[in-house]
Amino acid sequence: MKKLFPLILLAFAFSACQQVEKPNVVMQSLNQGWTLTGDTLDINMQVDVPSVVQQSLYENGLIPHPYLGTVENQLLWISDHPWDYTLHFDVDKYLLEKENVELVFEGIDTYADVSLNGEKLFFADNQFRTWKYDVKDLLKKRDNLLEVHFPRYDSIQLASYEQHKPQLPEKYAVSRKAPYQHGWDWAPKYKNVGIWKPVKLMGWNEARLEDAYAVTCSADSVHAVLTLHLDVENATDGEYEVIVSTGSTTLANRSLSLSKGRHHKVFPVFIQDPQLWWPNEMGEQPLYDFEVALKKDNRVLDSKKFKSGIRTFEMVDEPDSIGRAFYFKVNGVPMYAKGANYVPEEMIETWINADNTLRLLRQAKDAHFNMLRVWGGGIYPSDDFFNICDSLGILVWQDFMYAGTMYPYDEAFLENARIEAEEQVRRLASHPSLALWCGGNEISEGYYNWGWQQSLGWSEEDDKAIKAGYDKLFENILPQAVAQFDGTRPYWPSSPSKGWGRPESLTEGDVHYWGVWWGEQPYEVYREKVGRFNSEYGYQSYPDYSTLLKIAQGEELSKDAEVIAAHQKHARGTRQIDDFIKRYYPNAQPKDFEEYVHLSQLSQAYGMEIAIEAHRTAKPYNMGTLYWQLNDAWPVTSWSSIDYYGNLKVFHERLKTLYAPVLLSLDKKDYGVFVTSDLMRDIDGTLSVAVCDLEGQQLFEQKVKVEMDANENRKYTVEGLRDYLRNTDLQKVYVKLQLTEGDSLTAERKCYFSAFFE
Repeated sequence: MKKLFPLILLAFAFSACQQVEKPNVVMQSLNQGWTLTGDTLDINMQVDVPSVVQQSLYENGLIPHPYLGTVENQLLWISDHPWDYTLHFDVDKYLLEKENVELVFEGIDTYADVSLNGEKLFFADNQFRTWKYDVKDLLKKRDNLLEVHFPRYDSIQLASYEQHKPQLPEKYAVSRKAPYQHGWDWAPKYKNVGIWKPVKLMGWNEARLEDAYAVTCSADSVHAVLTLHLDVENATDGEYEVIVSTGSTTLANRSLSLSKGRHHKVFPVFIQDPQLWWPNEMGEQPLYDFEVALKKDNRVLDSKKFKSGIRTFEMVDEPDSIGRAFYFKVNGVPMYAKGANYVPEEMIETWINADNTLRLLRQAKDAHFNMLRVWGGGIYPSDDFFNICDSLGILVWQDFMYAGTMYPYDEAFLENARIEAEEQVRRLASHPSLALWCGGNEISEGYYNWGWQQSLGWSEEDDKAIKAGYDKLFENILPQAVAQFDGTRPYWPSSPSKGWGRPESLTEGDVHYWGVWWGEQPYEVYREKVGRFNSEYGYQSYPDYSTLLKIAQGEELSKDAEVIAAHQKHARGTRQIDDFIKRYYPNAQPKDFEEYVHLSQLSQAYGMEIAIEAHRTAKPYNMGTLYWQLNDAWPVTSWSSIDYYGNLKVFHERLKTLYAPVLLSLDKKDYGVFVTSDLMRDIDGTLSVAVCDLEGQQLFEQKVKVEMDANENRKYTVEGLRDYLRNTDLQKVYVKLQLTEGDSLTAERKCYFSAFFE
């Protein structure tokens, strides 16, 4: 045994040397094992987070499905009732040994008191922020108690609203919570309550990387300059080293001398022969894998990995002979923006999942989208959303989450807004799909055009104070956050820049043209009201009939059915759909409601075809068309092209032609033919123009030589076509357009003269 003893000691020493060094930064998830209770109610549920009360009540069989039938009014009590989330947990040994331990809530919706082991930590009051607190001195090894108490949301919001003088246009203005949850003209009033994002403990010694991301400052095929942004938190003064790499290539090695605290540092990173990232159908979407390591005394304290693409993005807003041009350049190339407005995919926000998002965005890509506008009345999309957009080449016009009202301007509200903006800019900046930031939706529009001053009785002093508060938030705080924590994306204060009732809305900036829906003008007005960039416009239709059958739950369906009314949130919606069906399909006699639903989709598609064709054939005067809206947050009659269950409406199917890289269009005033190309190459081909009867028999044909530069729009005169059509019954024919290059068909289109045949 004596002979073996030295060998045992040697083996023990060798084993100790082989032990993996404990990481400097450790994390413990606190997502599992929560209890959710309702004060004064006999409700006690075991839940995991992310969770909101509405979701958990449904999943435990305590309420009906919030999207089906006519249950909305039965569920409104939830947001005006107190709720408690509690968690008993032990702390991982390695984490408790760390010098610094933070409790991190990635998202709380919305008002909540948070306590640990009987001591109040903070009061949360912003759905869009991360909440962190140093809990090192409060933690125990065993049986810690974490409590999150949600008071009555509705009562707090109402009290805050009533205390605000002067009166604000909307109650939701006082809460940093998703506006659409308070009801919209396509959304019910489902004000979610709960811990809607993950919870964790973070422990670390000396220093850690809170954020690391890169943005493109300049790039061409030879050389790219990126700016690396670092957020470092260190507990003591010290000398640190930062190493940036991609794959096996080290891009930068920097020394940092940091005093105790939090620091935001930036420095350039250079890449030779970069692979440029392009929007859908302009090129490929290569992504680089970056790693940033924070070291001290040759020890790695922390590291971050992220993907990013290299591309430049520019917003052109400059005077021209008409007014002010407004368009975007990607990698120096002007881009015609084709897409839609995106709203949250669920009313119950925790039901949003990456699989459904991927399906939706693939449907957009398949219809030739290159841009989505994330509307400011919803929520900031998840990292999953942006990762998918990165991979598909869909650029994102990102609104900050403000919409349709003026906002408080006290110091506490503005400070809350500043922190929110900085967090969101830092979170999203590395994504090449992120194109620009916009202050919000229809806020300056509302201030100047909606008569709030008179309807709310603002005095001159009130008006000045509210406008000064607007300027501080949207002209100062938000653009400063974009400049400081990104520095490459443009900032646009409000969408639209001018209201659709003002003449300059069609000659400068972006416009939300709502004269057809809200103004009840005929579809043909879209041809006259073409802006420089149409960022909202649209018309309603019913969702797929199978969707209506699901929500009806056996109720007999008709346009007057109670369940249909419950899923139509616009006061005039049902009547306006009916009016336009009668206007454009006067001889249609649908045999049942299913046929009527299909007619509503045909009507929507016809109107939107007129609009998109007018926008694209006005290129380069018009350089963007983003219709309202791509998707739904629940099963509803709306302006969407894809319904809640992912069913494509007739309109979305037609987008595969209307948004194609080459669009052929017949001008029905003079019968010229537009060839509108978004291709990154020249065209050398032949345009075939044929007039056919409704059975497809050819009655007239003419061919035109087509020679066009890349990214060009040109109108061609077709010899004899005008005279032929002027002597023809247009209700009995259509025009068939085909563009060929050699033996390849580049584009084709059938152009009818009646909505009935579309």
